[in-house]
Amino acid sequence: MMNQLEELIENTEANEIKLHGTYKIVSNENNHFAVGKSCMKGLIPINRSDVVIEGSDAEIEAEIYDCDLRDKSLFFIQPEARNVEFRNLKIRVYLKNAVHTERLFALIYNTAYATKINNCLFEVYTDRQVNVAAVYNNGNHDTHMNTRADNFTVNNCNITILCKTEEYEKECTVYGIYNNLANSICVSDTYIYVANKGKGERQKAVGIYTNGRFGRFVNNNIKANGLHNLGFDKEEAYAEAFINDGLYSIISSNNIVSEWAGRSVGLKNSGDYAIVSGNKILSTHTICGRCIENTGNAVRITGNILTTTSRNARIVDLNALHCVIADNHLEVLMPPSECPSGCGIYATGDRCIGNIVHDNVIRNVKDSGIIMNEKNNVIQNNRLFDSGDAVALCAADETLIAKFDERNIKSY
Repeated sequence: MMNQLEELIENTEANEIKLHGTYKIVSNENNHFAVGKSCMKGLIPINRSDVVIEGSDAEIEAEIYDCDLRDKSLFFIQPEARNVEFRNLKIRVYLKNAVHTERLFALIYNTAYATKINNCLFEVYTDRQVNVAAVYNNGNHDTHMNTRADNFTVNNCNITILCKTEEYEKECTVYGIYNNLANSICVSDTYIYVANKGKGERQKAVGIYTNGRFGRFVNNNIKANGLHNLGFDKEEAYAEAFINDGLYSIISSNNIVSEWAGRSVGLKNSGDYAIVSGNKILSTHTICGRCIENTGNAVRITGNILTTTSRNARIVDLNALHCVIADNHLEVLMPPSECPSGCGIYATGDRCIGNIVHDNVIRNVKDSGIIMNEKNNVIQNNRLFDSGDAVALCAADETLIAKFDERNIKSY
């Protein structure tokens, strides 16, 4: 049988579907599920274009009991359903699995062009290991053309995911937004909080992941949390607030926080030609912290505030060609006496060639403001303050490389 909400959407002929009241949805293996063209199953399918689902006068509460059987979603937008908009929805999902699983649950799973999500509240809670994405946008094609799931928009939303368990049998990652190969997407003015508990890198919390081209991520507040507020142990879940693997991304004016984790990374970028400007990025409550970890070429990192309470900090970890790092403020917020290691910009890889690093302010680091080879790079007008015996600029030697080798970083 169809659930009440699916029946309403299926039978409403008007382009705007207005929801009223409270909708209770319970899913188990006996429910009817609409089958998409992938293995993903959707409890509520959207299969026609130019539909607006308006929920300002409604709440949706769902209990999902059987994510261990297959990948599932609450809403599944079929590829033929172009220009669908979700507006003013309030949705809370409780995943009630009896067992841990490596399956994926997505609150919204989109495969259609120009889907919009505006002013929505999404919450997902589970006490079992389940891979979760509040929003999964599946372009499925690496192309710059106007094809499946391109031109996707999330604006003015509030997303919370909490995955908390005391057993860690499976690999498990929770994502606020996951964008797979769709291009020209935009995420703006959105709050994302994702938290996952674990015992190391097999369990992660990721605020945003994208590998599509031409993405814009502006004015968001993104927090990834590993649920280890002491920050003393490497053997805790990893927090990576923003992962960009796409080309030509613009990441601007965001508050990005990775916290309470075995390893915390604010922004992990491998996409070439990215612009990272005007952000506040914090990596905190961790043994191993990085504000920015960049392997993308021709990237501009300018005008950011980068701070960390990592006991082994590399505020910017660079291994790339032809990047510009300029006019940033980099600061360790821990006393150097409590830090085994720390530096502002760590750039010792073989690929660190042709970079320009200038006019950065670096404060309170244990070892060095910049560890980088001057021979192949331009390094000018950087300033080091309040850092004791640390040196402003030095080339890496074997001692420093060993000191910053993550294999040598130990839990307290």
